[in-house]
Amino acid sequence: MNAEQRRSRRDLPPPTSCAAALLLASALTLVAPPSALARASAGEVGAPSAAAATKREKKEKKEKKKKAEKKPDRLEFGGLPATNYDSDLGVGFGVIATLAKFSPGYRPYRWRIEFLLYATAKRAPGRGVEIPFHDDYVNIDLPGLWGNRLRINSVLGFRKFSTTGYYGLGNNSRNERPWEAIDADVDPEGFTTARRTYQYDRIYPALQFNARFQVWDQSPPTHRRRLEAFVGTNFSYSLIRPYAGSKLAQDVALAQTDTEDGRTLARYLKGTDDHALWQINLGMLWDTRDHEYAPTRGTFTELSTRISPGVMERLSYAGFTLNTSWYRSLAKRYLVLAVRGIGDAIAGDAPFYELARFGAFINRDGPGGSWSVRGVPRQRYYGKFKALTNVELRSEFLPFNIRSQRFVLGAIAFVDAGRVWLDRVPVILGGQNVNGGGMKLGVGGGLRLRWGETFIVRVDPAYSITEKNFGVYIDIGHIF
Repeated sequence: MNAEQRRSRRDLPPPTSCAAALLLASALTLVAPPSALARASAGEVGAPSAAAATKREKKEKKEKKKKAEKKPDRLEFGGLPATNYDSDLGVGFGVIATLAKFSPGYRPYRWRIEFLLYATAKRAPGRGVEIPFHDDYVNIDLPGLWGNRLRINSVLGFRKFSTTGYYGLGNNSRNERPWEAIDADVDPEGFTTARRTYQYDRIYPALQFNARFQVWDQSPPTHRRRLEAFVGTNFSYSLIRPYAGSKLAQDVALAQTDTEDGRTLARYLKGTDDHALWQINLGMLWDTRDHEYAPTRGTFTELSTRISPGVMERLSYAGFTLNTSWYRSLAKRYLVLAVRGIGDAIAGDAPFYELARFGAFINRDGPGGSWSVRGVPRQRYYGKFKALTNVELRSEFLPFNIRSQRFVLGAIAFVDAGRVWLDRVPVILGGQNVNGGGMKLGVGGGLRLRWGETFIVRVDPAYSITEKNFGVYIDIGHIF
């Protein structure tokens, strides 16, 4: 629930330990029994008599056993604080709540509704705090249909991203950091304007509908061996607001001139006015992993296309994605090699922001950002053709329990790389080929904390050798 832009370390939000503390505090609150919390809040420090302690322990065990005997036909409600940290976005805060209906014969549930209210906060250019990213949605999930072969998902959401990145088109776009020559105390307005050079504001409500069904399934008990197909559609309306003097405002103005650069920009810089977009998604998924959230062997591959017939601004295009991940255990769970490769291509007149994204089933920003090339700022590069790769060494080495809850502490080392091409042929802007330059690199290492089977907290500090930029990302789940 991978908008963002900041480039200098002095503008980083508070230390990452704040977000980590929030996540840990939430976890400990959830696993501690109510009676223990009540006694702690009441200030009890003395030990009760042995008889009383034994009686209370028996009562607690009986209550726990009773709670464990859940009815097969039931409603369950849950809620958690939504917290994370991303160098590009800031500190995330909000709440996520779920309501699920369980019935015999349906896996993992009959239906589930998820609500999210979420935003991020970071230091504003110059001084103060801004809310650069806002994300709200309602997600309805209907698995277990058609004899557990069909799953339908629908999302109604609203997003506002006031620091969306735009540095120009192509793999050779520049980040000149004009704010470094301005004293924020002497010229606060000029500093703020300079910090917005590579940003614009985008607001986009959206409605998504997806259906995923099993074509073939011969999964043994130890791992999956399944072929699935998916079809879906989404409709969005984007309000584009370039900041005065920004790179996007300059390129939009230049695209309206009858010059060589202006005509070139006009061919690729589409969708800069407010517009509606309708997209159809189709694809196949091949899955042989032994675990969906923390695999040690197997593969997961997406072969997909996304098509827009054009609704406004003649935004008619097709995108094609091959996204494949491979996992191999080198020493059980103590050392796992994970590798991902992505190729993405767009044909036609896609809106310019789609040139910084890839995928249909899993749609992400890239190359750049916490879900593609860590250390490289999000939405850093725009092109119709993209290539990305990630290599990770993952380790889970310290299992432990907090009362009845199981945890595993782990670590990771990684190398990310990616690049774009604006088109299949050289494109000249400002006298330079924008397809020039090589792969953009990010390297780093971090921590993993797995709670149970499906909840994984990741902490990924990363440095981009090519961008000379440092980023820290605290989020939920492996990036692939």
